[in-house]
Amino acid sequence: MKIAVIGAGAAGLVAIKYCVQEGYECEAFEQTEFVGGTWNYTDEVGLDKNGLPVHTSMYKNLRTNLPKEVMMFENFPYREDIEESYITQSQVLEYLNDYADKLKLRNHIRHLKLVTHIEPVESNKWDIDIQDVKTKYTEKKRFDAVIVCNGKYGVPYIPKILGLETFPGSCIHSHDYRSEDPYKDKVVLVIGGGPSGIDIAHRLYQVAKKVFCSFKEIGFRFNFPAGLIRKPLVERINGNTVFFQDESKEEIDAILLCTGFNISYPFLSTKCGIVVEDNYVKNVYKEVINISYPTMAILGIPSAICPFPTAEIQMRFFLAALSGRFILPPKEEMRKDNDEFKIKMNVMNRFVHRKTGNKEREYFDDLAQTANVPSVPIVVTELHDRVKKNRNYGDCFRIIDDKHFIQIA
Repeated sequence: MKIAVIGAGAAGLVAIKYCVQEGYECEAFEQTEFVGGTWNYTDEVGLDKNGLPVHTSMYKNLRTNLPKEVMMFENFPYREDIEESYITQSQVLEYLNDYADKLKLRNHIRHLKLVTHIEPVESNKWDIDIQDVKTKYTEKKRFDAVIVCNGKYGVPYIPKILGLETFPGSCIHSHDYRSEDPYKDKVVLVIGGGPSGIDIAHRLYQVAKKVFCSFKEIGFRFNFPAGLIRKPLVERINGNTVFFQDESKEEIDAILLCTGFNISYPFLSTKCGIVVEDNYVKNVYKEVINISYPTMAILGIPSAICPFPTAEIQMRFFLAALSGRFILPPKEEMRKDNDEFKIKMNVMNRFVHRKTGNKEREYFDDLAQTANVPSVPIVVTELHDRVKKNRNYGDCFRIIDDKHFIQIA
């Protein structure tokens, strides 16, 4: 069986590993020169040297907002000399390169190859158009199965804010943020209260004249850095004046939109049956398998979840179905399961795939029980729950066994 993997980031690498382990012929297509996907840092913004949109959202000196102990693949720890839990972007990238090298995954990766079109063809196969990013030559190849691992941090979500277009100062999305240097002595507004938004705001505070942070109060889970000024949601903007929902207003020099990203699969033909509506991915069973064409998997749809273990259990789930070790329900039943999941979530489309509370553990165990594959160890979700409630970047943890961890600093 010939399997195509789209992307060689963390999910793409684990997809290759499991396909090869299963004995399948695997070919991965990566549009850059590197493995590691979004974990590669570059000073570039906008378009890269090959004329493609810069994929990575990394900024200088970034540290992870999850401890490395919940960002590991099975039986593959980080290097022993890395003691801290909240590590740098370069250390994560080093880990992914080690993974590719030690498991000999690079032999299966074709670099500087952009997948431009995927569509199903007769006999349940897939035709894929692959463009060389240097020569622009396009080839067409046929595969028996496809695993989509293109990531979800490459297309910025820009919220609709009344009057945003009138703002005369610098206004960028965090996707294009690289350093705090351009914000020296400026009054800055950071919109968005996720981990990256708060981390960037804290960095800006070191150089800016003043930093305001606008976000919803409900559900805020992080220790708010001293010196930053909380503001409610923005109501409207008129020139340099930003009006907030509490009727206050501030004069702002620069705006940073830390507002998340849009899920996007621009290379999928409409024939694939995959539709994305405001980040809700329709027609995907258990947030992994294409219901219309079950020889396609999409990794990484869930959010607010430990990404590396998620990709790993999703691969176990997909390959169990692909190999016939478990039989997928009829398509009508899978669609019904999908509809019931959506109703149960009872949230806006944009938040359907968020695994808040105990939903992460429930998701892992549901995949495991459905396909009769090993679940993610309980210690992963226990530690993740611990840091969600009280995230302190100085904390250091150690995994004791599949159920227990300790804090050592």
